[in-house]
Amino acid sequence: MTIINRFQPASKLATLALSAALLTACGGGGSDSETTDTGGDQAGNSLPALGANPEVCTQATGTTINLTALLEANCNNLSDYNLFADASDPTSGPNGRGLPFKLNTPLFTDYASKYRFVFVPDGEEATYSEHEVMDFPVGTVLTKTFALPADTANRAGEEDIIETRLLVKREAGWVALPYYWENENDARLLITGTTIAAELTHDGNVMSFDYGVPKASQCTACHAILTDGSKTFLPIGPKARFLNWDMDYGDGTPTNQLAKWEDAGILTGAPADKGTIDTAATFTDSDDPSAMTADEVELAARSYLDINCAHCHRAELTLPEGYSGAAGGSGLNIEFNRDMDAEPNKFGVCKAPLAGGLPTAPGELSTHPYAVVPGYPDVSYMPYRMNTNNARHRMPELGRATIHSEGVALINEWIERMPANTCGIPNL
Repeated sequence: MTIINRFQPASKLATLALSAALLTACGGGGSDSETTDTGGDQAGNSLPALGANPEVCTQATGTTINLTALLEANCNNLSDYNLFADASDPTSGPNGRGLPFKLNTPLFTDYASKYRFVFVPDGEEATYSEHEVMDFPVGTVLTKTFALPADTANRAGEEDIIETRLLVKREAGWVALPYYWENENDARLLITGTTIAAELTHDGNVMSFDYGVPKASQCTACHAILTDGSKTFLPIGPKARFLNWDMDYGDGTPTNQLAKWEDAGILTGAPADKGTIDTAATFTDSDDPSAMTADEVELAARSYLDINCAHCHRAELTLPEGYSGAAGGSGLNIEFNRDMDAEPNKFGVCKAPLAGGLPTAPGELSTHPYAVVPGYPDVSYMPYRMNTNNARHRMPELGRATIHSEGVALINEWIERMPANTCGIPNL
């Protein structure tokens, strides 16, 4: 891990603009002062004022995880929970029964590298779910550390760790706590978030952008499942389809992650034959969609849309009746396990968007009237939204300040290979 302070907080104007956008998306409002926003977390616990660390946060010793603090307090410092052997390095050396994990198709965040760990308390197990996130016991912690590489072509080289996000399962439910690495010694709880003027090299080109560290309360924008006006907070990544592939745990022998979790005693109920589990694609930025088979492109595209979009764009299916993601009511429902052949309109095929949308010139059709026009990515609104940073049109709305060109290329290839259907658009 290398923290060399290449990044500085963005201008106050940029910070205010990002905060306003995030709060609008979450349907809320609040102060820009991180010392005054102490309203509480997703489970209703009060957030501490900076400098007023609860006593329980300072009781960790040795390699024992501070489970009491995790269950009872929103500590000011990441090190207070004693999750890692080296408090200054959240990318390796987990304490307790912590295990690293990787998603076969990861969610895109400004080309950041991500270091994920799962911590399940001693004597407890998560229960396997076929389609939804694993049913984790109280006391579980999921950590995700974001690091921006100097050059994405060499992710093992110089990088700057920006933030570590915790999801903690408490008695009242999941709580999200963002910690910001403002120096190389420890990360601190950043209640209202911030923006950072960032720079990295990707595909030989230097990219400059404002990286956003979220406000604690903003995490519900992506993690909430909605019903009758209430919200249920859930993790996104640790589903069987994203974990059912091999990972090297340091011994040089790749091991199936679900089998590893079983052997470690932190998972129960998974099928003995992991080959029977519907599994997402293994897709990276180095993969060339044009060189894939049609089936490979479809699997990769469906996997990409699932991890990047379906936490909002989902409705019922494997959820109880009446439950949906934040954008479930849009009619664009692109869960991995939904049958596209049976419901092509759910995947945007010849479907007019309910939000956003490009204006129609007088006497003309909109240039992007449908989310997906099979065979015609250039007039499909879905890839257009992925390929812009215009606040009105871009998707996802949160979590990125850059365009994932490789993801756009994948979705374009997917649409290009669909059997052509003009959706009634003239002159195509």
